Amino acid sequence: MNIKAISFAMVFTWWGTAANALQVGGRSAATPLRESSTPFRTNYQSVPSPAARSPLFASAVADEETGDAAIVNKQSSPPSSSIMSRIPRWTVPAGIFAVGYGLGKVVIKNQPDKAIASRISFAQLFLVFFIGRDLWRSTPQWIKPRVTRFFRRIISVFRMGLGEDSSILDEIDEEVGDVDDITDFSILALKLQGAMDVAKKNLRLDDEGELTVSDCAEDLDASVKSTKNSDSKKDDFNVQASLLALLQLMWQVKSRRASARDQFYRFAGISAPDDVLEGMDEMFELADLAYDEHLSGKPLKAVLDEMGYRLIKHDKTAVPGYLGHYVAISNSNLPNSTKTAIIGVKGTSNFEDFLTDMCGSAVEHELDNPFYDGGNTTFRCHEGMLISSRRLCEDLQPLVENLLIPSGYEIKIVGHSLGAGCATILAIILRSFLPTLQANESEGKERLKVWAFASPPVLDLDSARACESFVTTVVNNVDIIPRANISPLVVTTRLLRTVNKRLKEKNLDMSNFKSSIAFLNKLREGKDGEMLMAADEIMAELDSSLARVELRDSDHLYVPGKAVVLYDLWELEEKKESQREETSDSEELNIPTAEDAIISDGTCDVLRYIELDGRMFDDHMAPAYRSSIAAILSKRKIEIEEQANIV
Repeated sequence: MNIKAISFAMVFTWWGTAANALQVGGRSAATPLRESSTPFRTNYQSVPSPAARSPLFASAVADEETGDAAIVNKQSSPPSSSIMSRIPRWTVPAGIFAVGYGLGKVVIKNQPDKAIASRISFAQLFLVFFIGRDLWRSTPQWIKPRVTRFFRRIISVFRMGLGEDSSILDEIDEEVGDVDDITDFSILALKLQGAMDVAKKNLRLDDEGELTVSDCAEDLDASVKSTKNSDSKKDDFNVQASLLALLQLMWQVKSRRASARDQFYRFAGISAPDDVLEGMDEMFELADLAYDEHLSGKPLKAVLDEMGYRLIKHDKTAVPGYLGHYVAISNSNLPNSTKTAIIGVKGTSNFEDFLTDMCGSAVEHELDNPFYDGGNTTFRCHEGMLISSRRLCEDLQPLVENLLIPSGYEIKIVGHSLGAGCATILAIILRSFLPTLQANESEGKERLKVWAFASPPVLDLDSARACESFVTTVVNNVDIIPRANISPLVVTTRLLRTVNKRLKEKNLDMSNFKSSIAFLNKLREGKDGEMLMAADEIMAELDSSLARVELRDSDHLYVPGKAVVLYDLWELEEKKESQREETSDSEELNIPTAEDAIISDGTCDVLRYIELDGRMFDDHMAPAYRSSIAAILSKRKIEIEEQANIV
């Protein structure tokens, strides 16, 4: 056999087989590939969940003796028989190989061997083959259907050129019918652009530094440099210089007037009562387990067994607009155990989750019923998290309705970061669809509760406050994610503009070479240098900025329910710094990241601006939350013991 013809045929076979798999065996572009999940349905119907097909789920139903309330096991129906389905799969690449070999013989028939060798290298063909194969294998499953549709469109256009019916192309276009399918890059781009337009609209600046809401958001840079009067020249807003100067100011306040910042936190709410903090450590560990990355390296099921729970469902979805999650029920065989069901929702841990986060526009959603007594059926929330939560509700609703509620389980939904925001919206949708999950008047307690750790702002003002009875949001210190919304950004930008004015007054605005050198020298002074603004001036400007931002703006979202803010005391920073210096490098020192806790709601002043601190990203991570929660609970335990000894 001719080696060159075989080489030609192998490449032809690989591309042909891939195209055939994309067109014939590929999944519909509108249905992303996911693990243990159901397709998104627009109407909440009682249909069997994938969990219903799990043997563990079936045993859980049998153990609880739920009878008719149990979800019926249902196997997927076998594919319909056809001539194509009875053809062995190996015949497709074999047939394509034969065609490729024949074409290869024709192509090289009348060409000199040297010319062929210079054009087609056996090693190069194999290299292309293996690189292409590995690229395809490494492509995320949710992207492959998009490639499928792209190649199918190319094939269809080619076939239309041969005179075939154009209805084939129309069928492919009809597959893109879900406007909330953010696995489609065109739809995702529109949603991201919408979020950017909202940010531009709210951050337009006039010549006096006032932030205005404008209907036009075409050009932010032009708005910054524009003038209110054509004869007057507007001062430029140097964001970089203002940001660095404000960071230095915060450092100086920490070293000289730490009490000013601590009082700002202390008076932003009331001291968190012990009953609110009770069980917070266990709920956080259950929320962190949704990442399936336990410190011990043990699998999720084993860790839950040790904590007294039995895993009945675990979904490791990694697709934009969908959520990884698990469901576990308490082990009824343990003494003094209560019937508790845990729904753990995974937070941001990959690029797909990040895309969901970025679809951050505030959109309105209509519920079938109010999610609280006397409430409205509409609410505004984070768009990406709404899309994900609705799909998760479709997946979990049969499980909740047919097993957990009839069996008398108290349901707790837990999550961290993205998982926390989606946990709240999931609870709202479930309470709307299943009113039995709302407060039990006879028992006087909620049957569904949410623990949201590091939740982003996800709800409008009224809805966030209405969640107070069943949602507890926990915020660690200066964590930036619970402050990642338009309102805190507007307040912080106002503060930066005030700093910018001071820089301009002192010729430190970096507008020329001389002022740039002066500004750099100012930064070199560090915390010991002269303060650009006094601590009292900073706090007064912050209060003024907070007062000028409208709470009920339709674009502003807030963290839901009761907000428990764990914060460190800057007054103790000197003591902690000395402890660090006294500790050798070989010794491990666990310094708590929080020393006190207050309780308020999403409108709490400390959550309505972005505190610029080097720890604002570290404070979002699970180790920081674990350390802060442990420190607060330990402190409260010591206080209770001391009070008991006094009595």
